[in-house]
Amino acid sequence: MVNKKKVAHQLKFDGMYNTIYIEVQEELKNEDPSVEEIEELITQNEYFIREYKELNRYGEVSSVHAKKLSISEDEDNTIKKFKEKINKQTQKLRDLEMFEVDSKNNAYSIWIGSAGVMVIFMMHNLIALFSEYYTTHTEIVYGSFAIVIALTYRSYKKIKSNHDKQHTKYKNLLTNTRADIQEGLEKCYYTYDECFEGV
Repeated sequence: MVNKKKVAHQLKFDGMYNTIYIEVQEELKNEDPSVEEIEELITQNEYFIREYKELNRYGEVSSVHAKKLSISEDEDNTIKKFKEKINKQTQKLRDLEMFEVDSKNNAYSIWIGSAGVMVIFMMHNLIALFSEYYTTHTEIVYGSFAIVIALTYRSYKKIKSNHDKQHTKYKNLLTNTRADIQEGLEKCYYTYDECFEGV
């Protein structure tokens, strides 16, 4: 849902995207490529769009360039309903944007694993410093560590599963929204500029 003209303009002129712009310059073998050349490159090579979206995710900037369509009272009911549908879909895409990439590309295992290790570390310190449980209740101590490990793994699986469901929902919604936007453009319910953010 990006406007490639906007992406090309941002790569060229917005300092936030300097790292990608340097790669574009290297790819084009041109120190000062035009916006049109950049747009042509990113249209041919999806890598740059993926990097742009990734950078936006880290910067908490939306890559959904679809605008909220304005709806006037004198429009036909069919057009109004269609525009309302598009507006709901694009807002939902923004809400689900963090699930655009699948769970393999997230650090859930590191975050949750680190939390589990910290809990075990604190339990170990408390038990070792303030009790004799390591010698008197060994099975309980190590059993409690095993429970923490099991809960940590269960939490990881649950969060990963939720992410995968949301990712599937995002992909399906993106496909449907693109098709609906294209349909609206073909039926002349709105123009491209009315639908997408400009430069």
